[in-house]
Amino acid sequence: MSFLLSMQNKFVLFHSSVFSLPVCRQASRHICSRLIENVCFLVVLSILAVSCKKFEGDVTNPAFLAIDKLQVCQQSVGAPSTDVEGWYTCDIDAVQLVAYFTGESSESVIGTFQLPCHAPILYNGTAQYIRVVPVVKQNGIASTRIQYPYYLDTTIHNVKLTSGQTTYIGTLDTNTHQHVLPIYYKGNNWITELVYDNFEPLQTHIAVDTNSDVMWVRNDPQGARCGSGYLKVHTPADMSSVSFPITNAINVNDPSKVLYLEMDYRSDVQFRVGIRSSYVSGGQLYSEWVMVLYPREEWGKIYINLGKLWSQFNHPNTFQILFATINSNDAGGNTYIDNLKVIAL
Repeated sequence: MSFLLSMQNKFVLFHSSVFSLPVCRQASRHICSRLIENVCFLVVLSILAVSCKKFEGDVTNPAFLAIDKLQVCQQSVGAPSTDVEGWYTCDIDAVQLVAYFTGESSESVIGTFQLPCHAPILYNGTAQYIRVVPVVKQNGIASTRIQYPYYLDTTIHNVKLTSGQTTYIGTLDTNTHQHVLPIYYKGNNWITELVYDNFEPLQTHIAVDTNSDVMWVRNDPQGARCGSGYLKVHTPADMSSVSFPITNAINVNDPSKVLYLEMDYRSDVQFRVGIRSSYVSGGQLYSEWVMVLYPREEWGKIYINLGKLWSQFNHPNTFQILFATINSNDAGGNTYIDNLKVIAL
């Protein structure tokens, strides 16, 4: 403030001295030069004054909002499936956080954070609500993370945020010491299950045919993602590929539908996922590939967008999902699939 006062005094003193000088060209040039200098002083004064007012009282020490994990749960009413064993497995690795603060005219997007997250928020007080938006890797690619259209946002009301402190969202799991936030699929009035198989006993199995390299493992709870059954595809070292379709045809007659394939998998080899159908009604069957999945040791969920490839086939009413392993290093190996479903929105 003393700096501002000295600048103001300098301008006032100079202003009185300017008009006591004799009028001449040199003096005029000198006066103009000094006037420009003092105009600059006034501009600086006005900027500083506005800035002081603008930032007065702003929070500079952030509060933190923490989420360790999201877990998809079966909602009590309108659940898209009653199968808890396999339908609700998930791999949600990021969230978008949106907040509404008292006095604001609209929501504020805090950002998108990889889980577990510890998000800084420049706010000290109680947010009216925090909205948590589930984000997944579309087609397994980190750079194409999306808000998954089948999951509902979760809203937490009256969230207290304190500068320098961490607020956890979710319930503490004493076994894992993680705060887990439950989320839900959209209801069965939104989601249509086109194909589903969890490969459990007494279920109808959609991906086992006469190929001896494709096997249904019935009772291996240690090897399954959940439950005790899964699909095992063996690629011998002397074979370049093993291919097999989902034997059930998928029927959907609305081109506006959003189609996704979800499945849990782990694999020793690469394998491709695609669609088999005809480009025109009654035409020859063709196969096109959506993507290649790479080997992974642990079970993981993949969310595959089928819509673009389906549109390339001119949205046929009937098609099949096709898989083919790739024995690129001539070593062979096994591919495991569990909880496979195709859903439409």
